[in-house]
Amino acid sequence: MKTTIATAVLFIAAGLPAYAGEGDPEQKPVIAIFDFQSMGDDGEIGRWVADNIRARTVRKGLYVIVEPMDVSAAAEAKHFVAAYGTPTKQVADFAREDLGCGLAMWGRVDFARRGGININVKVISTDEPPDLLMNETFTAANRHVTGQAVDEMLRRLAGEEKPKDENNPEWDKAWEENPNLVKNPGFEEGGDNPVYWDALNTKDYHRGMVRWVAAPLPGGHGKCLKFEMNAAIAAGYGVAYYSDPIDTSAGTRYRFSVRVLSGGPTVKIFLKHYAYFPAHDPKLKGKEKVGQWRETRRAPLNGHGAGKEWKTFTRDFNPRRNDTHDPKVTRVELYAYWPQGVVCFDDVVLKRIE
Repeated sequence: MKTTIATAVLFIAAGLPAYAGEGDPEQKPVIAIFDFQSMGDDGEIGRWVADNIRARTVRKGLYVIVEPMDVSAAAEAKHFVAAYGTPTKQVADFAREDLGCGLAMWGRVDFARRGGININVKVISTDEPPDLLMNETFTAANRHVTGQAVDEMLRRLAGEEKPKDENNPEWDKAWEENPNLVKNPGFEEGGDNPVYWDALNTKDYHRGMVRWVAAPLPGGHGKCLKFEMNAAIAAGYGVAYYSDPIDTSAGTRYRFSVRVLSGGPTVKIFLKHYAYFPAHDPKLKGKEKVGQWRETRRAPLNGHGAGKEWKTFTRDFNPRRNDTHDPKVTRVELYAYWPQGVVCFDDVVLKRIE
């Protein structure tokens, strides 16, 4: 069974040191979270998923969390590893006898296509014999929506009703059918440089730090934007390129994607939202004689996993969420920094999906 949710290793216990949560801890299940198993990255994304779950569990106040150091110490003392393939009875025995837990969840994180992650999870009660409550694979489209997946996992654990606007198939339909709001999204148009795009520092363009070239093969097509950073630039402010302002005043949810190829540098994309401040607006805290467009909020997209093959990165965002300034336009910033090397960007897409 597949679902868009992320998972963790959770244990319900009693009487152990725990993170503070809202309400009376004695009335809540106690959860211990193991770092997830992940292959090929020394367990990095597995630990990251577990940390994400710990933070959101505390925020929701549904459980009391056993201190991770206590879980790790108990596991180290018994040479116990909660790998995905560990037999259910071994996990149940350890959780019951060494942690006093009544529920255990453990799993494995695998990389999926186009920047996604698959999270395989098992949940058991630690009764004798243990009861298998969940054995499923869940998918997050990319690391940046893992939080939504964790929320869904916690909702299911708590038996709460699913929000009506989550995982709406109409969003996917709109993503397929609605027009791309980015002008010159594939960098095919222009004379000396791609139109509707500008370098943050025009010197970088003229010094060859930014080039407008044929997209590298395999997987490339047409032209692309290419950053070629030396060590000094990569270790400093890096290189950035901006789209023209995009009208994002009509919707509450947008979806963005971009294809990236990286020979080593760190890749970040920012969706920067701007509101207009009239002249002498007290919010400007000055005596400006003309109005100004100012950045009031941004939605980041980290290009973790970008390599020497083209890879697509995607995220949803709401330009006005938690922003009292009501921004009207968004600019795409393509950005890269240390270490030195080459990064290529192509096929920039931003669509309204709600």
